[in-house]
Amino acid sequence: MRKLFVILSLLMAMSMALAACGGAAPTAAPAEPAAPAAPAATEAPAPEPTEEVSLNPYTGSNMLDGNGIPGDFFQDVHIRKAFSYCFDWDTFINDVYRGEAVQSTTLSLEGMPGFDANAPHYTYDPDKCAEEFQAASNDPNSPAAGVWDTGFRFQMLYNQGNTTRQIVAEILAQDLSAVNEKFVVETLGLPWPAYLTAQRAFRIPVMTGGWLEDIHDPHNWYQPYTTGAYGARQGIPDDMKAQFKELLDKGVSLTDPAARDAVYKEFNQLYYDNVPGVPIVLSTSHSYIQKWVQGRVMNPLYCGTWGGIYNTWTKTDGAPNPDTITNATIGEPDTFDPALSYDTASCEVIQNVYETLVFYDGEATDKFVPVLAESWEVSDDGTTWTFKIRQGVKFHNGDDLTPSDVAYSFQRGVLQGGYTSPQWLLAEPFFGVGNDDVSMIVDEGASADDREAMMAADPAALVGACETAQNAIVADDAAGTVTFNLAQPWGPFLPTIANAWGSVMDKNWVVENGGWDGSCDTWQNFYAMTSAEDPFTPIMNGTGPFSLDHWTPGEEVVLTRNESYWGEPAKPARVVLQSVDEWGTRFAMLQAGDADIAYVPVENRPQADAMVGEFQVYDAATGTYGPTQELCKYDPAQLGQAQFVACGEGETGLGGPLHLYIGRPGLQQDVILYNFNIQ
Repeated sequence: MRKLFVILSLLMAMSMALAACGGAAPTAAPAEPAAPAAPAATEAPAPEPTEEVSLNPYTGSNMLDGNGIPGDFFQDVHIRKAFSYCFDWDTFINDVYRGEAVQSTTLSLEGMPGFDANAPHYTYDPDKCAEEFQAASNDPNSPAAGVWDTGFRFQMLYNQGNTTRQIVAEILAQDLSAVNEKFVVETLGLPWPAYLTAQRAFRIPVMTGGWLEDIHDPHNWYQPYTTGAYGARQGIPDDMKAQFKELLDKGVSLTDPAARDAVYKEFNQLYYDNVPGVPIVLSTSHSYIQKWVQGRVMNPLYCGTWGGIYNTWTKTDGAPNPDTITNATIGEPDTFDPALSYDTASCEVIQNVYETLVFYDGEATDKFVPVLAESWEVSDDGTTWTFKIRQGVKFHNGDDLTPSDVAYSFQRGVLQGGYTSPQWLLAEPFFGVGNDDVSMIVDEGASADDREAMMAADPAALVGACETAQNAIVADDAAGTVTFNLAQPWGPFLPTIANAWGSVMDKNWVVENGGWDGSCDTWQNFYAMTSAEDPFTPIMNGTGPFSLDHWTPGEEVVLTRNESYWGEPAKPARVVLQSVDEWGTRFAMLQAGDADIAYVPVENRPQADAMVGEFQVYDAATGTYGPTQELCKYDPAQLGQAQFVACGEGETGLGGPLHLYIGRPGLQQDVILYNFNIQ
C-alpha cells in the first residue's frame, strides 16, 4: 500500500510540474521549403537571451492561484498559526504511539529550566485554524491574501522509511482539507539523500525535524530550532533570529537555575508568538527486563537501553548465569575513543569503562554527583570552575590518575575537534559563543573538518589555538586540582562534562599508543580524526568499574569487572553486549532466559507485552518510577498504560517472566517546521 502511495505521489509531482509550466503548444505540420527571399534592407535584432526560471517542484505553480504557493507563503504569522491549530495531536498519539506519548508544550523537556507543562501551546482547534486563515486572507499585504477563496496546493516531504514523519504529513493534510477543501497538501516520500538535498536547498515548504538531545539542557533544544541547524534551513528572518539569539546567549551564560528558568520561559512565549515551528510529542518509555534482574537505574541519559550502566545490576537466586548480564541489542559501536564517539552503541561501552568528573545522580537528569572529582567550586562570575581530583584512582593498566590526565583529556578533545565528533559541545564554553570548533579560532572555520588544510594553516595560529586550549584547561598536580577558565559563563557546563565525551584518559597510555603527545607543535596532525584511523577505536584503558575484555565486531562486546576499582566493585563479573539484528532471535533469547534485557522495536511490543508479569509506572510528580505492581490483566485492545491492570489485594498475577518500565517521557521529539523563504 505504501509503495502505491509513493507512486501516486510521484505522479502528483509530475502533474504539478506540468501545471506550473502550462500546457504544451500544438505541434505544427512540417512546412514546405520556401523560396529564397530577397535580402531585407535592415536585419532584425536578435532576441535577448531569457533567464531560465527554475520552479520548485514541491510548490506547484509557485504562486497563490489554487495550484501552488509562493516562496514567502509562511512569512505570514497567521498562516503559521493556522497550520499549528490544524494538527490533531490525539490522533497522532493514539494511532502512531498507541497512547504512549505526551504532547510537547515547549522545546525544553521535563527537568530543564524553562519546562512548563502549562506553557502557551497550540492544540487541535479547527475553528481557530479557520480564523487564522481568514485573517491572512483578508490582509491585502499578506503573501497569502485571498487564500481562503483561492486555496493552495503543495507537497509535504518525508524521508522514505520514516513512518512517523509520513503520518505527521498525512494528518496535517487531512486536517487542513477538513477546514477548507481548497487546501490541498500532498505527501511525498523521498530517498534520504534526495530529502536532505531538498532540505538544504530550502525547497521543502513544511517539514518535520527531529532532535535527540546531546545534553539535558534547554540550550541544546532551543539553539538548533532557532539559530542553529534547523533554524538555518527554515530561512528564519534575521530580526526574528536576533531576538532568539539574545535570549539564547543570556540563558546559556547564567548559572542560577531560577534565573535561567525565567529566561527560557520568556523564550517559550517568543517561540509561541512567532511560531517558526510547533513541537509535537515526546514518546514515553516502554522497556523490558527479566524479573530476576535487580538494581537497574532507569535514567534516560544513560546510553544504551534506558539504563545501560551495569555496575549496580544483580540477579536473584536461581537466575541463569548469575554473574553475567547479557544484553541482546542492535547496532555496532563506531569507536571507543571518548573524544570522537557520538553514537549510543559506543557510548554505552564508554560509560561503563571510562569515567567523568561528575555524573548523573541516579534517575535524576538535573542533579550530579562527584566521580573522578571529589568536589568543585565555581567563581562568582561563573567563568572559573575548579575541580579537586580524587586521589588513589588507577587506570586499568595500573597507572595513577593525575590532574594532568584530566586536563590533557579535555585539551586533546577540543583540539581533535571536527564536526562529526561531539567536541562542538565543549568548544563553545572554552573558545566563546559561535566558536564551536577549534578551526574557528585558527582561520575562522576555513579548515573545518579538513586536516590537510589545518596542517597548512599559519603556524602561529596553530600554536595560538593550542595555547588557548591549554590556558583554558589548567592542571595543578601539586594542589590536586584542574581549573577550567571559560570564555564566558556557561550554565550547562556540568551536564556538558558529565557525558561520555568528558571521559578522562591516561595521557601516557594515549601517547604510547600513537595519540597526540601534548605538544602545541603537533596537535593539528590529529585534527578531525575518523573512527577508521583512530588508534583508540578498538582499545580502552579507563578508570571505571568494568574493563574491556574484547570486541568482536558484528558479534559482541564483553566487559569484565575491574577488581582494582577505586569505588564499590561492580556486582556482575561480566557483561555481554550481544549484537543480534534479527528480532525473532532476540525474542527467542528473552523467552529462553538467555538474555536479561533485549531491544524490542515498537511494532514487536505486543509479543513482549504478553510476557510481562510485573510493571512500574513513571510518576512525573516525583521524577521516579513508582512501586512494582504485579500484573493481573493484559488487554492489548487498550492504549498505553491502560493495557496493564495491576492485581488487587489477594489476587494472583499472570506470572509472566518480564518486568516492564512504562511512562517516562523520552529525550527525542519532532517539531513541525515552516520554511519562511522557500526556494
